Amino acid sequence: MAKIDYRWWIGAVTAYLISMLLSAAFWHRVLIAFKQKPKFINSVAAFFTSQLGKYVPGKAMVVVIRTDMIRGDHVNTKPAAASVFVETLTWLFTGAAIASVLMIVKFQEHRALQITAAALTLAAGILTWPSVFQKIATKVSSIGKSKTNNIFAGLNLKTMAQGWLLLSIGWCFNGASLWMVIRGIPSCELPPEHYWLTLTCVSLATVAGFVSLLPGGIGVRELVMIPLLGPAIGPANALIAAIVIRLVWLASELLGAGGFWATRISRRQTTEQSE
Repeated sequence: MAKIDYRWWIGAVTAYLISMLLSAAFWHRVLIAFKQKPKFINSVAAFFTSQLGKYVPGKAMVVVIRTDMIRGDHVNTKPAAASVFVETLTWLFTGAAIASVLMIVKFQEHRALQITAAALTLAAGILTWPSVFQKIATKVSSIGKSKTNNIFAGLNLKTMAQGWLLLSIGWCFNGASLWMVIRGIPSCELPPEHYWLTLTCVSLATVAGFVSLLPGGIGVRELVMIPLLGPAIGPANALIAAIVIRLVWLASELLGAGGFWATRISRRQTTEQSE
């Protein structure tokens, strides 16, 4: 009887951690564009910890946790909160764009999913276009129009292009994470040339799950992923893969957040002992 190959699942954890690191790097870049001066390690720690907030209904805890952790002497609260929206919407845009292209090229029969991907791409793309975001941020902010314009002026096409590139690479790692999960399932094979299938699944399923506002996109991800994976690896294996990828990503988020908190506590204890 075939056994689970946990080496592939460890690789899946690593791939997802790299994806999160790329997203954290872009968020750090947006903070700098908003004239804030965070330390990169603090940005990464806040980003990784905030990922656990998406399991709370409404997704608002992601913004609350990340903003609370990064604000301080060199980072103001409102620019920090605005930067979270930029990173998140850019992440949604790149994921939806990748899914939209792949759905058109590879899945002509799934018309409803094609329309969903295209609509999500358009909505997120409009909201993160620099001039549009600056106008929205100016209207909702209470820190003064002239000061707001000055803060958000750094969000230009150059900054966004960096985000499109970094987050697109991140989505590719997410696709690799699912492919490795499938490879670890006993008696389940998915040739490397079918990598585009796993990339389509994670991008569309994750984005759809996010906009559903359900904790962790519970149920929505699976409804998207299983019909796409089923014809290639079988319905049973598709269900297993959908469940395992969720557990793998949760483990990655716990590992990332836990690692940073353990490091912080260790440093604090070392400092107190030296004093």
